[in-house]
Amino acid sequence: MTTDFKRLIREFGESDPKTLEDLWLVLARNAEDSLIKAGATPGKDYTMLDLYKLAQPFVLDLFSKPDNDINFTVQWPGGFRRDDE
Repeated sequence: MTTDFKRLIREFGESDPKTLEDLWLVLARNAEDSLIKAGATPGKDYTMLDLYKLAQPFVLDLFSKPDNDINFTVQWPGGFRRDDE
């Protein structure tokens, strides 16, 4: 399948689904893949926030399981900085 538009979630290399942020990112990317396969256009038919909202129930389900080993960041030394800054 070829597309002539840019996805909202950029390509990313390795991810660690045992971290909350990567788990959410991977599930949001899966939601975007599904929408594109269905014929949706990024930025027109859905937003970045839509993708994270679609992924949220799955993230919460996985995170709430008593035997999960998902961790999350609690401190950002030097503050948070986007990769593209």
